[in-house]
Amino acid sequence: MNNLPKQLGIIGIEVIVAIALILSATYFLAPRLQSDLTQTESSPAPIESASATPVLPPPSPTVTLKPSATPKPTTIPALTPKPISGPPGSGYSRITVKTEVGDFGVSVVSIDMAGVRMITDTANDDNCSNDCSTLSLSDFVTRNGGFAGINGSYFCPAAYPDCQDKKNSFDFPVYNTRLGKWINQDKLFWDNRALIYQDGGGIYFKKEAKSFGGSLLSGITNYPSLLEGGNITVGDYTQSDKQQTKGVKGGIGIRGNIIYLVISSNVTMAEFAHIFKSLGAESALNLDGGSSAALWFGGYSASASSSAYKVGPGRLLPNAIIFAR
Repeated sequence: MNNLPKQLGIIGIEVIVAIALILSATYFLAPRLQSDLTQTESSPAPIESASATPVLPPPSPTVTLKPSATPKPTTIPALTPKPISGPPGSGYSRITVKTEVGDFGVSVVSIDMAGVRMITDTANDDNCSNDCSTLSLSDFVTRNGGFAGINGSYFCPAAYPDCQDKKNSFDFPVYNTRLGKWINQDKLFWDNRALIYQDGGGIYFKKEAKSFGGSLLSGITNYPSLLEGGNITVGDYTQSDKQQTKGVKGGIGIRGNIIYLVISSNVTMAEFAHIFKSLGAESALNLDGGSSAALWFGGYSASASSSAYKVGPGRLLPNAIIFAR
């Protein structure tokens, strides 16, 4: 029994030493464990090697787009003037005329004849059979104090091989207003010649020039007649191949007290007649065309400006029709 306290003392010392060792280990190991825990939480995930199977991101959701409406094409306005049928405006116009046989572009001068004189003039003062005088349309208009003009009758141009013995001559009767007399009056009674003329009462048309009788202030003959009483008369005349072929045509028409001076390209004679009909003309006469066609309008006062040509100037002419106040 005497040894029991001694044993208890030894056991107590061992317990104390064990506790001390445990506390000491805890003291030294706790910071390490805390450090390891901290590194585990903050370290990034390890980078996988190239041989590792890549982890793909989830696919993006598929978006279905609703198709938009088909856009309407852009409409570009046409540059060609809208075809008209009926009288054009006063003065000069470049228009498309709608007819029964098609639409045709024309250059037209519309003149109200109230207070206006029609003048028919020739470059030569007497009948001429060869090497006849010629003038430009501008010169014809200027020397007569005019504001508008158009080329006159058919003639034989000096440039034509078959005209070498009758250069610039014409056999159509033209009343020279300036001189107050007829040129080629002896041919006034030939068949198949139409006449437009002015006297003290107004402007008139005759399908057959040979039926004319009386005095006048101006007048010009040519063929074929295009309209009479609003009816097309081209078929009443024998036409040359050139007249029946599409080409440049010039003419003069009457509607009451209104005169139309018209030039159109790429038309037959029959189509040209339809143009006058659609413009509202009651009568119309074909004039020369082709390279002789010329149209001049300088406004309603005399002007010598060459810029007043609307068609031409074309060839030099032996005769012309002029309008003046």
